[in-house]
Amino acid sequence: MAQNYSASHLKIVDERVYLSSLTMDAFKNDIRLEFNGKNSVTIYNVNTVAEVDYNRGEINGSRFGQLTEVGTGTQTMVLSQDKAFNAAIDRGNYEDSMMVTEAASFVKRQVREVSVPATDVYNLGILTSYAITNTQGIIGGTAVAYNTIYSLILAQQAALSELKYPEDGRTLWITPTNYNLLKRDPEFMKACDETVKDLKKGVMGEVDGLTIKKVPASMLVTNFEFMITCKGVAVAINKFNMVRTLDNDSNIDGWLVQGRRYHDCFILGQKATGIRVYTKA
Repeated sequence: MAQNYSASHLKIVDERVYLSSLTMDAFKNDIRLEFNGKNSVTIYNVNTVAEVDYNRGEINGSRFGQLTEVGTGTQTMVLSQDKAFNAAIDRGNYEDSMMVTEAASFVKRQVREVSVPATDVYNLGILTSYAITNTQGIIGGTAVAYNTIYSLILAQQAALSELKYPEDGRTLWITPTNYNLLKRDPEFMKACDETVKDLKKGVMGEVDGLTIKKVPASMLVTNFEFMITCKGVAVAINKFNMVRTLDNDSNIDGWLVQGRRYHDCFILGQKATGIRVYTKA
């Protein structure tokens, strides 16, 4: 008599790979923007006045020079990213699949595989698009090579220093392929400090005051080679992240899982030149 074997399906899900957020920690800002009760915030910037020689011999006017009123400018930031998801978990499907479609697990999977990377793509897109539009860096340059990429990065570092940005607090955003090119440069390897690695956040080390962040090319604009951003140049806002599970919908025997997130990323006008991007032709 033939032997019939039973089949068993384990309550285990073959999960997809994912990354933690690469941008939210980098775009934290000392400026606190209060969006409670509104979808826009306006902030001030204040001008300075020229310094002149003190005139000891002036009799009728001011010895301090011409009087100039201190003026102000404003920047208004309006939240634009209002995203949502809507999913159904049928009770029959739930019971017949060892309950692997349980709502709480689905939400965690949805956030880490969809919401987090979508936010990173948006945030990085805001910065790269601004730099490209305003020709901050090299747009349409020669493709980098292992013996040129580090010198090209240092050239953009020098440009930022000429603009008086602090030497610390800068971030280098680079693709895995170009990071591999960097590692072939002996000068880079000698200067790079890998003791500060944080692989969960994509941090590969530090060099020349730069925190090196490796980002998949699929999350970046076409022909991207690398980008440098200075601390405080942008602020990433999450006004709210809402998730709810409904179990009394008349059209389904099961559960509805819905989520909504309201977010944006803003470049601060007074620090907008603190982005340098290198793209190839």
